[in-house]
This record gives sequence, C-alpha cells and structure tokens, in this order.
Amino acid sequence: MSLDYVASVQSDSDRILKALESAPDAPIPWCGDWTVKDCAHHVGGLHHIVAKVIEGRPTATFGLFKSLDPPTATDPGLAQWISEGTAALVEQLQQTPPDEPCWTFWAPVPTVAFWPRRTAHETMVHRWDIERAAGVTIVPHDPALAADGVDEYLDVFVDLARRGNSTPGAGETAHVHCTDTTGEWFLEFPASGQRTLRREHAKGDVAFRGPAEGLLLFLWGHESADDAGVETIGDASLAQRWRELVPAI
Repeated sequence: MSLDYVASVQSDSDRILKALESAPDAPIPWCGDWTVKDCAHHVGGLHHIVAKVIEGRPTATFGLFKSLDPPTATDPGLAQWISEGTAALVEQLQQTPPDEPCWTFWAPVPTVAFWPRRTAHETMVHRWDIERAAGVTIVPHDPALAADGVDEYLDVFVDLARRGNSTPGAGETAHVHCTDTTGEWFLEFPASGQRTLRREHAKGDVAFRGPAEGLLLFLWGHESADDAGVETIGDASLAQRWRELVPAI
C-alpha cells in the first residue's frame, strides 16, 4: 500500500493549528519544558526550512535555520506563519521529483525522497503530543503509517544515535513486532557504535510487541511501554538498558 506522506503533513498540520488555538499554554512534560505553542513553533520552523532546503537543492542545508526569522511562540501571528510554512513545504514536496539530489542528514538517502517521509512522521508525532497536551480529541495514527514511522526510527535514527560514538554493544539483540499491522524488525548491537537491522521475525534477547502507534511513541520516548500498550518480553535488564543502546538524539 502506498502511503500519502504529503496528505499526512497537511492534515496533521491543520490539526496542530486547531489544538494550538484551543490550549496554547498547555505543558507537554514528556517533551521537556515545551508547551503546545513551543511544539507548534518547532513544527512550523521545520516546515519552513525543509521547503527551503528542497528549493535550494542540492547545496541548501539546515544551516538555513540561521537565516530563519520566525515569530516568537507567543506572537499572535504564529498560526499564520506555521500555515505558510506547511503550504511552502507541501508545494515543494508535490512539485519536486523524489529522485532529485538534495541534502539530507542521513547519507544513505541523499535525495528529495527522504523529506516527505521525514516531515510526515515528525508532524504526525508532534500532532499527537499537541493534541494530548491540549486535551482535544486525539486522532489515532493510521497503523500502516505508524509502522512506517517505526521502520524509519529503527533504520535512520538508531543508526544515527549509535554511529561514531561509544554506545555499548556486545551482541545484544532486540525484536520489534507490530500487532495491528504488518511490521517486524530484528536489531543486533554487535559492538560499540554499531547496529544491524533486518526486517524479519527472529527471536531477540528482548522483544517489544504492541500496536504500531504505541511502538512509535514508546521508541521515541513519548510514552512508557505500559502507557503505549507495548509488551516487553525477555531480558528485562536489556529493556531497562534500551536508552543506553539507543541514546536519544
């Protein structure tokens, strides 16, 4: 099934704006000291900059953040600015061939194709943060899209978290399994700073099993395993060391 990342970006951004209007000062304690307006401000900034990165390809990078002149999180014009950033991003994603060379922060995909997926999942997870904090009705993540977010996390962000640093690793293995849609992954941490990933069923030292949305929120550290409905099976000590193996980035 083909995932419509661009439609997801637009839909989730629209919902962020509704929740922002409802409760801009509501705290999001699982995101540090952020409030709803701070998180919305972050999403708006990302949309503006990724639109500029694609427009200025292949040399434009996140260095453009230095030139961004956003409103403050308390500015009455914040919602309009976010909306404009989303519109610019959607336009670039729709008009630009995915195989065009473009800067990304993950070397294996140095093309525009990286950005629809990345911005869709960033917007989706923060829409959940904002709706939960604001106390409005939370739209459940589409299981297939959430499972794709799990795949992105395990492929891209686990790689980035471990690459080139002293994270531990001595052959530990983990199995991640979606219960409401297709999706299984087997990770191994063979040595310090390394990881391997296979998309298959295999028995790991520890397993994380649950709905795709719950797995996505748990892996990103936005919910505990229990709150996310994620069952932990196997080596409990390894589950407790998960953040050592996969540091937050």
